[in-house]
Amino acid sequence: MALKIILIFIAGLIIDLLVAKYTGYIASKKRGMAACLSVLVTIANFVFLTLLLKEGMGDGLFNILAYAGGGGVGTFLSVKKA
Repeated sequence: MALKIILIFIAGLIIDLLVAKYTGYIASKKRGMAACLSVLVTIANFVFLTLLLKEGMGDGLFNILAYAGGGGVGTFLSVKKA
């Protein structure tokens, strides 16, 4: 279970870094790259949310917290880098 939590945390971190890159492409008016990342982020979020929510309530809550924690670290790293 610990490995699964770590993998979900890393997935949340990667998704958040992709969202930050997507936002950067929008700000720099790179429409093609922004559109490609939009599709990728939407698919990844849908897949991960589906996997997280289909778990049992106990495991599902830990998975959601791990995913959110990864997203928080991703945001911290993105802002720190900028």
